Amino acid sequence: MVVLGFVMFCVAGVFTVNCANLCNKVGDKEAGYWNLGFGLLTLFVILTGIVQNWFAEGTLWWAAQVLLFSFTYVYMGIVKLTGVDGRGLGWWCLFVTANVPLPAYQTYLTGDILLTLIWIYWGLLWFLFWISMGLQKGGAKLTTVLICLMIVGLFATLWLPALYMLNGWW
Repeated sequence: MVVLGFVMFCVAGVFTVNCANLCNKVGDKEAGYWNLGFGLLTLFVILTGIVQNWFAEGTLWWAAQVLLFSFTYVYMGIVKLTGVDGRGLGWWCLFVTANVPLPAYQTYLTGDILLTLIWIYWGLLWFLFWISMGLQKGGAKLTTVLICLMIVGLFATLWLPALYMLNGWW
C-alpha cells in the first residue's frame, strides 16, 4: 500500500495543477510539464517495481493497473505541450474505462470497499474525459462537471487516501 500511496500522492499533485488548468489559472504549457514530470516519475516507480519483483505473482497485473494512470499523465503532458487536440488521449481514456471494472471487482473481493469506490470514481472520470476529449462533446457544461468532480476526487480519492497509505493507517 505504501507504493500505491506514493503514486496517489504524486497524482494528487498533478491533479491540483490540472484543476487549476481547467479553471484557466495555469497555462497549458506549464500544466504539460507537470503532467509529463509526474507521469514519468510514476512510470519510473512502476518499472522499478517490475524489475524488483519480476517473478512475484501479480506484479505485472499491479503494474498494468498503475500504468493506466502513468500513461494518462505522460500523454496529457504531451497534449498540453504540443497543442494537439487530445482526441487520442480521449480514446485512451475509453480504453482505461473499459479496464476499470476488473480491478474494481478484485479490490471489492479483498474487502477494501473504499479502494473499490475509488476505482469506480476514477472509471467515471476517465469515461467523462473520453466524452470531452475523445468525442469532443459536452462543452463548457461538461468542463464544469469535470472541475467539480476533480476537486472532490482530489481530496476524497487521492490526497487523503495517499496520506493514510503512506502512514500505514490504511
